[in-house]
Amino acid sequence: MYIRRSLSADQAGIRQNISAENGKLKKIRMKIHSSFFNHSYFIIIILGLVSSCTVVKKYQPYKPFVFENEIHINGKMNSGEKKELENKLETQIEDSVKPVFKSVLFVRHVLNRPAVFDSNYIKRSVQNMNNLLHNNGYYRSDVQAEWNKVDTVIRNDKPDQYRLKVNYNINTGSLFRIDSISYHFTDTTLQRLVNENKDKSLLKKSEAFSNQQIDEELNRLIEVFRNNGFYRINREMLKAQLDTVNVSLIDASADPFEQIQLQVEAQKKYQNPTIDIAILEIPLKDSSITQLYKVGNVVILPDEPAELMTGMRRDVERTEYGNYSIYSRYNLFKPSFLVKRIALKPGELFRASNFNKTLLNFNRIEAWQNVTINARPRDSIEPAVDFFIRMVPAKKYFFSADFEGSSILSAQNQLYNAGNKGLALNFQLKNRNVARQALQLENVLRTGIEFTDFSKILSTEMGLSNRLIFPRLLTPFKLKNQEDFLNARTYVNLDGSYIDRYKYYKINTLNAYLGYEFQKRANINWQIRFPNIEFTRIYDIDLGFEQLIRDYPLLSYSYNNGLIMGINGTYTRRFNTSNPRIFNYLRLYGEESGLLIGALFKKQTQDGKPLGQLYRFIKLSADFRHYVTHAKSMWAYRVFAGYGLGFKTENRQGDISLPFFRQFFAGGPNSMRGWQLRKLGPGSSIFYDTLRVRTITTDPPGVVEKKFDDRYADIQLEGNVEYRFDIFPVYGYWLRGALFTDIGNVWVRRSSSPEFKYAVFDLGRLYKDIAVAGGAGLRLDFKFFLLRFDLGWRLKDPLYASDEYIKPQNDGWFITSNMRRPAFQFGIGYPF
Repeated sequence: MYIRRSLSADQAGIRQNISAENGKLKKIRMKIHSSFFNHSYFIIIILGLVSSCTVVKKYQPYKPFVFENEIHINGKMNSGEKKELENKLETQIEDSVKPVFKSVLFVRHVLNRPAVFDSNYIKRSVQNMNNLLHNNGYYRSDVQAEWNKVDTVIRNDKPDQYRLKVNYNINTGSLFRIDSISYHFTDTTLQRLVNENKDKSLLKKSEAFSNQQIDEELNRLIEVFRNNGFYRINREMLKAQLDTVNVSLIDASADPFEQIQLQVEAQKKYQNPTIDIAILEIPLKDSSITQLYKVGNVVILPDEPAELMTGMRRDVERTEYGNYSIYSRYNLFKPSFLVKRIALKPGELFRASNFNKTLLNFNRIEAWQNVTINARPRDSIEPAVDFFIRMVPAKKYFFSADFEGSSILSAQNQLYNAGNKGLALNFQLKNRNVARQALQLENVLRTGIEFTDFSKILSTEMGLSNRLIFPRLLTPFKLKNQEDFLNARTYVNLDGSYIDRYKYYKINTLNAYLGYEFQKRANINWQIRFPNIEFTRIYDIDLGFEQLIRDYPLLSYSYNNGLIMGINGTYTRRFNTSNPRIFNYLRLYGEESGLLIGALFKKQTQDGKPLGQLYRFIKLSADFRHYVTHAKSMWAYRVFAGYGLGFKTENRQGDISLPFFRQFFAGGPNSMRGWQLRKLGPGSSIFYDTLRVRTITTDPPGVVEKKFDDRYADIQLEGNVEYRFDIFPVYGYWLRGALFTDIGNVWVRRSSSPEFKYAVFDLGRLYKDIAVAGGAGLRLDFKFFLLRFDLGWRLKDPLYASDEYIKPQNDGWFITSNMRRPAFQFGIGYPF
């Protein structure tokens, strides 16, 4: 049986807490003591004062040293542009006059062995800054440095310490913008290629000028030429000519009245200066640079030992396959497989893109540990380039064992398990060259256990995953321009798992799918599973839990056997901005099950029919991330939204939701960190907080009462902000810190049960339902992986805004009991 403890109307104005000892509701008035805020401000002030403590060690007495540099910028730009320029200018200060402070335990800053001040380094820094400003279009910049004022720090024990503050005063002047772009090549073929690709130019009229743009445009032109047969062409034959002078102003024959008009226009142009850019060809003595080259002989050496890579050996077998020569030592790979991965075609015009594509096609396959392509040009009547593809094979078999400790063991465990601590041991066996075609066969055995206080076991897991990977797209029809799909792979998967959720239920799952992964552009990745078939069997259900899911329709739909047949796909894209310190990331996910099959075979979805356990649903989610990096810190932002819609079938009626292993949940080290995994929501409902499952036992006889609060939902909204910063290195590794806040919750889409009244998403109650967490954490960065420790506080708990008869203060903000009990989270890697 189950017990549902509800709240009565006469409890208005009273906050409830559930006692863990006797399960009874206690009337406790939640109030934040004013001393909490007073102490907080006191602590903040103390930390601020202590953190300003700076110590200088091993300085030369009575000799000045640079203690601080300040940059003052005077120019027309917004605060963001000014801050970005200031960061760039700071990098131009010479190391000898740039003090480096080390932080010790957050509160102490140490400057060790400062160099004696030398004005020559200041002058070099000024020149460096001017060069940077010129390179970024500020041709009228002026940089002045003041270093004459030396402050003497008189202390009781350090009267001989002289600190120098250097001020760099920057007058940027007006920013030059591009007025015109022209290209002039004496070679007619080069000029034609430039004209055909002019629309792809990186130089745009009216945009701010920078030397970096010039370099990138010259590199683009070289790439265009090398992709059209010009094998020997290089940057030495191209130059950019810049002109900032209005030639008409120095024309002595000009009409006096026209000269006056030109002077007026020149004054306007002085205030908004422009620059003309001409890309020119430099005449060279070597005429072979502008010759067209074709692909000559292509020789493949697919299994060369590393020690023999310097040249050919006699103990190899030569095979001619098409127009290619293959020299194999151990016959490890099929010739047809090797040739299909080569984009360099003998007799065709040389293209650098085909060279790079060939190298990429082989390097991304794990069957080889090293791949190189040597080129030998032949200058003859018909110039050509011979290519030698040399490959060092990797070991065929790979075995590994991984040990994990976290509050989340794996993606699978996030769906089923309910604890907050766990251990896992995983074994992997990989064959890197199946069927002599570099197919990969991966077999992974997962074992895990989850518990609460290192004594009470909550769940165990065992799973076996088998995956065969093809280094190309396998489709029933021929794809047009399949070579344009970068990093293309096909997966054939068969997974199975067993999970025992002690004293509640057991779960068996079987999943088979055909997966595709590819890129159309370097920053865009696609992952598609079609078809995706998954069967979940839930059994050995506890009597009390069985009664519970029968009485609540929403739970009865979620916790039962189910079949998924459909398709899912993931689209990820990285957005690079013009500012290298800022980048964005977008991930879109979509899944459907049973929509087409369920509509075509509607009668087969009845109870007892082959598709009687078919789930019909749509699940969508979007994850957007924004990162702003600085020299020693980073701001990370994340916004997540998820929505699921379940459909009725002949066998599934009433309140329909997503199956629980596809629903959303919040809490844990990667979500709302003030709550443990799956312990937040849904909405502001108190359903799970007052629910008990009671089971009558016979051996020994008695009644066992348990709390069940695994919380899943169909809708999720979440936002996260995290400030990450360096603290200090520890034996070559970095200890980093973080301050964070998480905002969000999960909701059910619809429910006819009054128990879930405040669990349903309602825009009018969004503020009451939103949860807010905040906290701080430490990260130990081992370069290859990162250990993360976070403490999260429940700043706003929607539980205390759940009932219309309860009038909690501040809608659940800063509840005293919550502030006293932060949630500890441990994870591997960053949360986002």
